[in-house]
Amino acid sequence: MKERAKTGLGTHKKKAQEISYDEENILWEKGILGNSTPQKLLDTTIYLFGRNFALSAGKEHRDLRIENSQISEHTDTNGDSYLVYREDVSKSNKGGLKSRKYKQKVVFAYENKENPERCIVKFYRDYISHCPEKKPKHAFYLKPLSKPTGQVWFAAMPVGINMLTATIARLCKEAGLKGFKSNHSLRATAATRLYEDGQDEQLISEITGHKSNAVREYKRTNTEMKRKANQDNQQ
Repeated sequence: MKERAKTGLGTHKKKAQEISYDEENILWEKGILGNSTPQKLLDTTIYLFGRNFALSAGKEHRDLRIENSQISEHTDTNGDSYLVYREDVSKSNKGGLKSRKYKQKVVFAYENKENPERCIVKFYRDYISHCPEKKPKHAFYLKPLSKPTGQVWFAAMPVGINMLTATIARLCKEAGLKGFKSNHSLRATAATRLYEDGQDEQLISEITGHKSNAVREYKRTNTEMKRKANQDNQQ
């Protein structure tokens, strides 16, 4: 391994890259994200949940439920609507004895009044309103109907784990975005944007659900940060 490392082999770990604000705008502007079809509504719900709640890969998405759901809608004293995600199990919190001291991850996502067409609360309501009356108990994401009739856009059948896991890579490829993108990109995006916004590391850890300083793996410094750091170092 040491000999291979000296030649540069195995020294670069492939990580899912975060999605920038510009790249996210491309997804919206090209109509890849939206609610005009059942598939787009499903894809966008997955995207917004993954980015706002910092969900990991496909399994945490697959573990979501509509009945006794981890996600609920509320209204604050100012009349603003918001969603709350309360984690029950995850990669970090498996629910066993080893996780008994683990603090439950709770994340809030407020309605987007500045850009209501991209509002997570709006898409949550739209998605729920198009689900069939009889729904699987242990699933949230349902298979989109190719030919929906009336208000029902989805079948009473959960989306497969493989389809969920491949969602973000498929959307980014369709948009022509470069780099290695996957569902994990949404978690990295959440951490990176909070980091760039100057949020405390403890808060970022609570939102992403990481233990100790593992969150640092997901806080990505951008080119502008590195350029400024280099300039400051030269002064």
